[in-house]
Amino acid sequence: MTDIDKRIFAAVVQGDKEAFERLFQKYYVLLCDYAWSYLNDADEIEDAVQDVFVYVWNHREEIHANGSVKAYLFTSVKHRALNILKHQAVERSHSPLLVEFLEDLGREEYSEEEAFQLKQIRLAIEALPPQCRLVFMKSCLEGKKYKEIAEELHISVNTVKSHILKAYRSIHEYVGSSSSLPASFLFFALYSNSYLIRRKRM
Repeated sequence: MTDIDKRIFAAVVQGDKEAFERLFQKYYVLLCDYAWSYLNDADEIEDAVQDVFVYVWNHREEIHANGSVKAYLFTSVKHRALNILKHQAVERSHSPLLVEFLEDLGREEYSEEEAFQLKQIRLAIEALPPQCRLVFMKSCLEGKKYKEIAEELHISVNTVKSHILKAYRSIHEYVGSSSSLPASFLFFALYSNSYLIRRKRM
């Protein structure tokens, strides 16, 4: 915890509203940007971050951010975002395995660098041509075989292979060869983008 953050948070604990406003202004945009690694909806992102700040103010005397105020805020936003995704998964009657996956993701600690890499994966997926993205999702997210995808979309198996190869190359270019992200992050990025696409069609 930096000396400045330590002084600001100590004042917040004492009920200093100006100190709380300083904390809010210092981290709000950064936290919104971080939440975008998990959520694709602007309203949900703002709600997640604002909920965290509301909790901090209402429970300021109970919070023990001994290590870092910044780390506490980022971790809180992460858990809030994942709770939103779990609620959405339950509402849409997704499999219990998906809910369990989101819970496991919430228990693991990822660095800001890994969160940035996750964002790059999602940007890469969003930048894919529509059919390429659809083929890639059906293969990686739904686990369908090339032949199944080809028959469903009325394209050749070779076209399916080309789309998937193009998608992987695009992701590699966005993230780079030094990425340390676990394979589960690709699944999460695909799941999140799949939900965003369905919302846009509604």
